[in-house]
Amino acid sequence: MDQARGSRAQFVATVYRASAGVHRDIGAARRRQVLALDAARLGDRDLSAWLAAADVPGEPPAEWTVDWASGSLLDRRLLHTLLGHSGPVMAVATAVVDGRPVAITGSRDKTVRVWDLATGRRLHEPVTGRTDPVSSITAEVVSVTTAVAGRQAVAFTLNTDETVLVVDPATGRQVGEFVRVLESTMLDGRRVVLTVGADRTMRVWDLATGHQVNAFAPVTDMAMLAGRRVVLTSEADQTLRVRDVATGRQVGESLRVVRAGLLNGCPFALTMEADQPPCLWDLTTGHPADAPRTSPVHLLLEDAEGVPDVYAVTVVKGRVIAVTVDTGEETFLADLTTGRRIGTPVRGLETGVMGGRPVALTAGADRTLRIWDLATSRQGADGMRVVETIVPSGQPVTPGVGAEEEAPVWELITGRRDSRSHMGSTGPAGSNGAAETAVLDGRPVTLTAENNGTVHVREAATGLPVGQPLSGHTDRVWAIATAHVDQRALAVTAGLDRTVRVWDVAARQQVGPPLSGHTGQVWDVATTVMDGRPVAVTAGADHTVRTWDLTNTQQGDQPRSGNTGSVLAIATVVLEGRAVAVTAGADQAVRAWDLATGRQAVDALNGFEGEVSALTTAVVDGRAVVVTAGPDARVHVRELVGGRHLCEPFLSHHGRVLALATAVLDGRPVAVTAGSDRTMGVWDLATGRQVGEPLVGHSGRILAVATTVLAGRPVAVTGSWDRTVRVWDLATGRQAGEPLAGHTDWVTSVATAVVDGQPVAVTRGRDDSVRLWDLASGRQVGSAPARHTGSGRAVAVTGVAGRAVVAVGQEQTVQLWDLATGREVGTEYVLPLPVGALVTAPGGALVVAFGPEVAVLSRH
Repeated sequence: MDQARGSRAQFVATVYRASAGVHRDIGAARRRQVLALDAARLGDRDLSAWLAAADVPGEPPAEWTVDWASGSLLDRRLLHTLLGHSGPVMAVATAVVDGRPVAITGSRDKTVRVWDLATGRRLHEPVTGRTDPVSSITAEVVSVTTAVAGRQAVAFTLNTDETVLVVDPATGRQVGEFVRVLESTMLDGRRVVLTVGADRTMRVWDLATGHQVNAFAPVTDMAMLAGRRVVLTSEADQTLRVRDVATGRQVGESLRVVRAGLLNGCPFALTMEADQPPCLWDLTTGHPADAPRTSPVHLLLEDAEGVPDVYAVTVVKGRVIAVTVDTGEETFLADLTTGRRIGTPVRGLETGVMGGRPVALTAGADRTLRIWDLATSRQGADGMRVVETIVPSGQPVTPGVGAEEEAPVWELITGRRDSRSHMGSTGPAGSNGAAETAVLDGRPVTLTAENNGTVHVREAATGLPVGQPLSGHTDRVWAIATAHVDQRALAVTAGLDRTVRVWDVAARQQVGPPLSGHTGQVWDVATTVMDGRPVAVTAGADHTVRTWDLTNTQQGDQPRSGNTGSVLAIATVVLEGRAVAVTAGADQAVRAWDLATGRQAVDALNGFEGEVSALTTAVVDGRAVVVTAGPDARVHVRELVGGRHLCEPFLSHHGRVLALATAVLDGRPVAVTAGSDRTMGVWDLATGRQVGEPLVGHSGRILAVATTVLAGRPVAVTGSWDRTVRVWDLATGRQAGEPLAGHTDWVTSVATAVVDGQPVAVTRGRDDSVRLWDLASGRQVGSAPARHTGSGRAVAVTGVAGRAVVAVGQEQTVQLWDLATGREVGTEYVLPLPVGALVTAPGGALVVAFGPEVAVLSRH
């Protein structure tokens, strides 16, 4: 596809790329469906029809055609969608390995992955973060960046446990971890440096060779005993031991203290080991007690004053030389008589000094020490970070100047100040957002994100603003990357407003519309060069990584756009003689789509508070209106043209409105509301006043409601948590007949229709079934299996070959079921995103909402 030449071939390649991740997992017949749908989403109905009619050997002709589809998520600049992460992708960086561009990504699925950007495929097995041995929690990746060290690409990952790991993109393996510097000293005639890692492993390194001499894990304290440097370790058998740093051997014997106290003002400790008799130790002398009234029994029975926190004693040649104290917060070696700490906490500093130069140390997986020269860490001419390493030569490495002045190693090694890093300052001039460097008119500048959504261009040397900021985001910018196209400096920004924008930095103008494709927040962005053209790589909360052609400005005809968040509800209505579909959802807007042309029929209605998940339509005094419920349980009735409120929003008293429907009662249009308080309300749409008393009967939340006419009277059909379906006479406000029983779990969706002149209801339950009810008799007359997924509300009734069937949204498919026979009708229709809502259009077509997109499907 990357080799496609000519505008038509390139467009067909764009159609395939739109859902490339879906195509990999489905057969040819279903791939034909998705390609036809994506061609319609990109605005080419002729290509869509041609693809739908394409012959697939061994498969029947396609059963569906796409009348039209919106294309809010489609973007001709999209090159690849990289799939594999099972959680939100939080970080991305790029590098060149063996001449090919790669991306390194980190996700909340706790893995780091390396991708070949030319093919869109993963190169190696995922690298998993460090797992804490105590909590068993595996660290997640916070940020990723890359550099060149010794002409080889390396990747650095910052993790939630504050570790900084080194990954080799060529092999996909973790090759090191930055460790903290404890001290440099002489041990048995050789110069060594002591380091400690996040897992509290203390390592001893020979500074002449860079090889590991010893390792102790986990270490809680370090001290001098009898002229020897020792560490206190908490080992796998849950025993605290004192070990000699030079030899690695245990110092003496560690005995567990079962009780410590003061007898006659002197401190004593009682030890009891399984293979030894009890022993009472006089901590003043370190020897076993032999004075009268100081036997072990006396210490256990005597009302002696206890000495807290004494956990163990270290005994050498029959004498206690140290006491181990465990306060619950820390464990350390203490003086026998005073109980005061004699050692130092094993914490260390992130950086050290070697020959007057700031350095950082990594413990390699191959048990070798790598010394990074922080003084040479810089930005290369090609934009890549360059870091030099120092070969160990016996020079001492001392801790940095002190914890107060110590800069975070992540910032020093990567030069990256970024809003995801919780390990230091994140930008000049008090900025709390992302920052990135660039070259503008031959001078270095820094792009810094401000809290108001703007990005300021500042002189790198002084931090002073240069010209106007980049303005367009409506919320804080979270990530910035830069690139050059035709001698122009471009910036790519990802904001908390869920948009990714490309900017001409010199002109301070946005280049083309925002990049469209991700279905959630974009958390990071990087740039690289692929096949001679600059590309952007984005990491999203939708578990995907996407690559974009920055040379394509997305000018010219665009796909039909509209919804910017998932569509949660659909209804139909007639507007000025045209059938329209009305959609609402997570973007807090209501849109009307002309069912014949796919164009938006009127301007979108805005001003809703929170997502709109309950929606219905009606005609009041000849005007099409839309009825919605807000999170505050207020019901809004607005004209579809202009958005004027027909009446003041009224409070439903449901706690939360979970379902809406409309009907005509005594010649006036009414709304029927149902909610979390287990009741229903009927409301006059012209006045907003309640009609009659609330309808009471369900013993659980009412999740679904639909209306129809039964024996000439308007009725409502409801489904509830209480596993029942109930029919209500809206004129009397009473339940009509007994509850319709059969579902064995929550009833989540209800739809009504007329079959052979008789009103029926179709209900869907969390018991993985769809059921058909004859409303006149109150009997179940059909059913089919339908696995319950998501909210379970995507259900509509349509016709196939003269018989009524039910359409059910199942994850990323629409299935048709003949409830009279319990069999599936035809082949399920595959969509690139999960189905959020379904409704039947006039003439039997289906209006399907998938993610933020809307499509109208017709059967042959």
